[in-house]
Amino acid sequence: MDNYDLTFSTLPKEFDGYKILQISDFHCKDFGVDEQQLIKMVKKAHPDMIVLTGDIVDEEHDTSNARLLLEGIQDVAPMYYVTGNHEFYPGAPYDEFRDICDEVGVKILDDETVEVEKDGAKIYISGLDYSSDFAGHLKEHVGYADARYFNILLYHDASKFNYLSEFGYDLVFTGHIHGGLVRIPVKGGVFASDYTFFPKYDKGIYKDKGSTMIVSAGMGDARIPRWNNPRECILVKLHAAE
Repeated sequence: MDNYDLTFSTLPKEFDGYKILQISDFHCKDFGVDEQQLIKMVKKAHPDMIVLTGDIVDEEHDTSNARLLLEGIQDVAPMYYVTGNHEFYPGAPYDEFRDICDEVGVKILDDETVEVEKDGAKIYISGLDYSSDFAGHLKEHVGYADARYFNILLYHDASKFNYLSEFGYDLVFTGHIHGGLVRIPVKGGVFASDYTFFPKYDKGIYKDKGSTMIVSAGMGDARIPRWNNPRECILVKLHAAE
């Protein structure tokens, strides 16, 4: 579990100490018998919210492990999910996975924004569906953050942060890059998801135009084996600036 403490002047004091756990690029990977290793890790973290930032299922696996995971953590905290690219690949069991989400109470953020309330205060969380027409899709379907409130955005692809950051979201959760798959000391990740080298945003925290982005190195596998690149589950603790 990688832990981050982030402070925001826009965060209501009622949300001080609020914990958000991120799972990205799961790809139906096995984590112990019946996913118990990952389930226990999530429960131990005691998050207030769980965000799933795409590629939870893919075209190479059935939904068995995804179901085990979601059923195992459904009572831990409210869960929010956005699609990744693999959910749309031919053969991916996306419709079946949506049914599982409905069964266990995962909120699928299909290009929408919802309120999250705590002790009379509220923040907003938005989800942007994965799209090849990224720029137009964001502007047309989700739009700019409401500057009166603290805003969280879920989107799968970290490489779009230079554009995402123009829309005023305080905190953005992304993945997709798998940490660059192969990581070299000092240099960082080697492979981007678009088959270029040394992605600008591979894992960790990035800031631009007032937005902070968290990039998960993900949980699952890709065509190129991971090297020097541990799988990660992320826990972010929010703090309100005094």
